[in-house]
This record gives sequence, structure tokens and C-alpha cells, in this order.
Amino acid sequence: MDTFSYDALQCFCALVETGSFGKAAEKTGRTQPALSQRIKSIEERLGGELFDRRRKCLTPLGKNFYELAKEFTLMQKKFSMLFQEATQGFSSELKIGTSDTFAFHLLPKVIREFLRQFPQIQLSVITRSSDEIENMVYRGEINIGVVTQPVGHSNLKEVKICEDPIYLVTSKKHPFTKKKPTNIIYELHNESIVMIDAKTRTGRIINKYLKTIKIEPKCVIDGGSFQVIMKYVAEGFGISFVPRMVAMDWQEKVEIIKIKKAPSIPYVCIYPRFLSMSKTEKTFLNLLKKHTSTIRI
Repeated sequence: MDTFSYDALQCFCALVETGSFGKAAEKTGRTQPALSQRIKSIEERLGGELFDRRRKCLTPLGKNFYELAKEFTLMQKKFSMLFQEATQGFSSELKIGTSDTFAFHLLPKVIREFLRQFPQIQLSVITRSSDEIENMVYRGEINIGVVTQPVGHSNLKEVKICEDPIYLVTSKKHPFTKKKPTNIIYELHNESIVMIDAKTRTGRIINKYLKTIKIEPKCVIDGGSFQVIMKYVAEGFGISFVPRMVAMDWQEKVEIIKIKKAPSIPYVCIYPRFLSMSKTEKTFLNLLKKHTSTIRI
């Protein structure tokens, strides 16, 4: 058996990514003994161990081999996609990954137009954190991702989508609704703030901004969902800083205030650096740019 076959490399990558022989066997549709034999045969061919069994981690050889194996398996998948486009005019499926916020507020219009043009394509959308989406793109589990910068993976290429400015939002009855935006910034230290989770990339951008204007937020709610945050703002529990795409969907229930020198949330499309985008992926990317052009600064 050719130990560097596509099948063997798939088994190795699955084991690295799942961290378990059982899960890797299930993912690849193999029995555990068969998967173990493939890993052993690769090690024999390379003349060294890929895994440190005692520490339960990759050896230096394993790390280097994984990078090469991952590139090869992704190239194989991309070749199949390109061949399908060349013979049928389109790919049979497309998997997109992004955050809950982007998927909720901007993606529906893009998906609707894409499926109108390509009803025969099976489109899947997966929502996770930006960090998780990066890993999924790198592992080849999804075709492209839309994430907030900065991108952590050096093996991923970025294409700018848009920058979504941060706005201040309050309830309709808040005193700020009767004041000039230039004066509001000096009164923020007295306010209760409903904050997005500071561990998210958007949360880190907002927190950095508050530090630059020397505001120590009196956080009444620390949430992981902008939908929850906007509900509490509308009910008058506090003010918040949110991306424009979020604010505009709530404009009938909250007051939206543009703050001078507030930051923007940079969104980029990511895909493996060593692969070219397929026609199907490029079409989706162009639709993304079209529908997000209205929020460019």
C-alpha cells in the first residue's frame, strides 16, 4: 500500500485534528485498527514517530509532516471542486463560516441572491467564533470564512470585505438623546454599560477604544450576544457600543448615536493561502462585497 496516498494522509490529518483514534476513525469511515495501521505505515516510511505517545502530542517530525499533509489533502479537495466546475459549470456545494453577528445581520441577503443564481448548489452556513472559523478553514472543513481581524493563521489569505463602524446606542428615553454627540463622550464614565464579551475580537476592539478615551466601563451585563445586549439597552438597563449593522436593525427601539473617532470592526474573507479561489467561491465573495458596500467608511 502507498503510505502517502490521499487516504493515508486524510487519516493522519483526522487524527491530528480530532486528537482521538476513535473520532478519527469515525470521521474517515475507517475502523480503529485500519487507521492505526495507516499511521504506523507512514511512520515506517518516514523513519520516525509522528506522535509522542507519552506526552500525547505531535513530534517535530509530526508537525512538519502535518503541514505538508494538510496542504496536499486540501489541494486534492480543491482540484475536485475545480474539475466539477470545469465539467458542470458549478460546484455541487459550498460551505461558509462566520460569526453569529455577521450571519444574522448581513448574510441572509447574500445567501438569497446566491441561491437565486445557483439553486442547484447546496449552501451550508456554520456560525462560530472568528478563532474557530479560522481553524475550520485551515482544516478544510469549510471553503471560506468571514471573520474579524486580526487573523491569527499565517497560512490563511485575507480579502477585505468591509469595515463596520461602532455606534453608541441608548434607550429612546435616555438623556443622551437630547445632547450633542460631542458632549456625550465626556459623560460616559457615569453610565452603566451593557458590554459584549471582552474575549471576542469585537469586544477587544471596543474595550481598547474605551481605554483610549479613559473610560472604565461600569458593566451591568457582560453578554456574548448582541441580540441580548440590544434588548437590555432598549429596556433602559444601560448603554452600549455596537457595530452599525447591529444598531440599524434596532433603530425603531433604540437611539443610535455616532461618536467621533469611534473604531470600526474590520471584516475579511479568508481561505487557504496556497489555494486559488474557485469560481463558485469568487461569486459568493463578490456578492458579499456588493451587499456590504453600504457600510463601508
